[in-house]
Amino acid sequence: MIHLAAAFVVAASVSASPAAADEVVPIEVASEVDAVVLYGTGADIRRGTTVTLEPGIHELVFTGIPDPGGEGLAGVRASVNPPFAVLGVDVTVRERPVVDDPGSLRAAVREAEATLRRVELERQGVENDLGFVEAIGVRAANDATDAGGTADLDLESVARQLQFVRAERTRLQAELLDAIRRVEDATAGLERAKRALGRSGEVSRETVATVRVAAPEPGEAAVAVRYLRRDAGWRPSYSIRSMRGEPVMPVEYEAIVRQATGEDWNDVAMTLSTATPSTPSGPAEIRPVFVDRRRDRPQGAVASNAVPMPEADTAVAPGYGGGGGTGLARKAATRDAMRDASVASGGTAVTYRLPRHVSVRSDRERTARLRIADIAAPATRVLVARPLVEEQVYLRGDLANRSPFVLLAGEASLFMEGEYIGPTWIEEVPAGGDFDVWFGPDPAITVERTMLAKNTEKTGLFGAGLQTSLEYRIEIRNDGDTAATVEVWDRRPVSRDGEIEVSVVNPRPALATDADYLATDAKQGLMKWLVPLAPGADAAITWTVRVNRSSDLDITPIPE
Repeated sequence: MIHLAAAFVVAASVSASPAAADEVVPIEVASEVDAVVLYGTGADIRRGTTVTLEPGIHELVFTGIPDPGGEGLAGVRASVNPPFAVLGVDVTVRERPVVDDPGSLRAAVREAEATLRRVELERQGVENDLGFVEAIGVRAANDATDAGGTADLDLESVARQLQFVRAERTRLQAELLDAIRRVEDATAGLERAKRALGRSGEVSRETVATVRVAAPEPGEAAVAVRYLRRDAGWRPSYSIRSMRGEPVMPVEYEAIVRQATGEDWNDVAMTLSTATPSTPSGPAEIRPVFVDRRRDRPQGAVASNAVPMPEADTAVAPGYGGGGGTGLARKAATRDAMRDASVASGGTAVTYRLPRHVSVRSDRERTARLRIADIAAPATRVLVARPLVEEQVYLRGDLANRSPFVLLAGEASLFMEGEYIGPTWIEEVPAGGDFDVWFGPDPAITVERTMLAKNTEKTGLFGAGLQTSLEYRIEIRNDGDTAATVEVWDRRPVSRDGEIEVSVVNPRPALATDADYLATDAKQGLMKWLVPLAPGADAAITWTVRVNRSSDLDITPIPE
């Protein structure tokens, strides 16, 4: 079981009067999410509050728990610090009117309509003033044109009139823009008032959790409720960066978080887990099986030792109620849905407690990234050539996970010399384990494989045997500006018959001799060479494969 951190973020602090012996007065408490255990699919969410209690029995009502899907709360639990004790927890859904006073909404609509009429009249007045000023400007220009070339033309007067027109036009245009904005605001305000009035007959549904707490003495009680949500989860993601000449490859380990629970997680303690969320339950029943004498029976008949399975489990857990979707069947459906896509870790669950509080908003369209760790993985860069099946030479990174973290199976983004080159997939790597990633072809290294000759001749006394010889050559060239060592692979046939003998003759250079290769790949007929290449240099590998058998033995074709 994954345990939540003990620290609480105080969401509210209220005081309760001593409860009468025959009456328990509910106390509404405000709360916020303060801790989350996030699974591959599903989340265990905790809300906490601090309450000052007097001796007695108290009902603390946790309000403000969103339930956008109307599914209720699964797996509800409650806790409190000693010496206080939790007596029970109930979950209910209560309805409240969206608004308490429809009359005030109708008044707001009337006021918004009046505001809109007023600002529209103001805008019309400014438009009329602007039209009048434009007319003055036109008249002044016409008068100047008519008096042009005569003694009646007063240029100074015309200039004063035009200057007045320009100043008034600028002022009135600014007023008109302001009036247009006020009309837009008043229109939007009227629409809001109308929408609010239209919702006056609606009710809102609110999920509340009521925790009964016994207080043997006065003091502050830190009370928390926990519940499960389906619309959340996480998956691992990595970025692996290769820089030439560096002895390590940085590995950025992140969690891609999906959060659409309808409630924001603000400054919460976050734990990532690969376990499966579940409500309290017991193990499955062991059903009896029987052994009996085998008897012939018609096709399709049920075996005598078969135990019939019930069509449905109709039992209702105490306190869970019956119909209406609030019984055990509904809770089991919720639990099973949360289990469908749980992250598999190949054994014991992996848990990561993030070192700092985080915030994740509820958003159905987007995911969030949370940093788990930055790992400096010791790495060796290896150029691998397999000319038998591939003409290009590929770069492989052999990395060691020396961190305390298990690297879960997931997608990794690869970067080479600071450039993104694409995604890859890594399988799960335990702490202390090794893994490799492929960075794609290296165009600086070229390789070519050729079969030089193939012939079959008789051997032994009176030609009683046959020997097939195959001669090969691999040419490698380094057109890069740095030295490189290339791991070259090929194969030879492997005999599955004691009368067929296969051997490799005169391999130059010599085959690899490392223990891992000799213990596995060499026994399967794979051949490996390590070929050093200086910048601009080339090298060649040659060898001969010989297959010996008796002349009367018919064998399968020898692969080339």
